[in-house]
Amino acid sequence: MSVRRGDICIVELDPTQGSEQRGTRPCLVVQNDIGNANAPTTVVVPFTTSFGEQRYPFEVLVPADECALRDDSVALCSQIRTVSIEHRITETLGSVPQERMDEVDTALEYSLGLTAL
Repeated sequence: MSVRRGDICIVELDPTQGSEQRGTRPCLVVQNDIGNANAPTTVVVPFTTSFGEQRYPFEVLVPADECALRDDSVALCSQIRTVSIEHRITETLGSVPQERMDEVDTALEYSLGLTAL
């Protein structure tokens, strides 16, 4: 299986500990495509459907009607994970629009401390 930056994939995140996002859930591939083509792992951020009106700067709302998600979801850019493509990704659902990836990039900058809040 191959993945590309911006893909929405179903990822088996377990086993986890503490407050880490768990279970089998959609995740967004955020690793660059050179890494995706040449490494056995990729970097993802999980989605959640449990969210309120207020969001942190490191969370991005992704409406279901613009991508392959069943429900409106939030990309949790504070929960970055490196996962095995072969062992943890079960399928690719589609991708998010570039406009949404631009928002994710900004949220990742906040999450990683590359841009001050």
